[in-house]
Amino acid sequence: MLELRAAASHDREFLWEVHRTALRPAVEATWGWDEAFQLHYFAEHFTTSDRFIVCVDGVDAGVLQFTVKEDHLFLASVALLPEHQGRGIGTDLVNMVLAEGRRHNLPVRLQVLKVNRAKKLYERLGFEAYGESETHVHMERAGRPTLGRPEAG
Repeated sequence: MLELRAAASHDREFLWEVHRTALRPAVEATWGWDEAFQLHYFAEHFTTSDRFIVCVDGVDAGVLQFTVKEDHLFLASVALLPEHQGRGIGTDLVNMVLAEGRRHNLPVRLQVLKVNRAKKLYERLGFEAYGESETHVHMERAGRPTLGRPEAG
């Protein structure tokens, strides 16, 4: 069973572990992994705001972070511990965020490292690139299905 609970300050170590294990491959491929820098960056930017702990069968498995803005919903993070990846949980989480976007009648936007394998998931779920930087692809999925385009999720 998949559940979300609001992140709290006592989740800090767990959130660091998710960051370190789930994001390391893409970060390492893009810039290289500097453990001291990553830990410092995480400590400086740590917040529980708009962040949820993903629980699978009562076990903390990852993090979901999104923010409702005036003109879109921003999906900031979907990250799962490696042992919970590849089981459809990420798809379920993104679909939850898409449902929230539809509820607000807002598109969902995100940015993903070009080398991150999650990019394929977002494309499969109907996200389309609308821009890019040297390292990231900026993607969007409309908040409401468009005519002639099947709803994906």
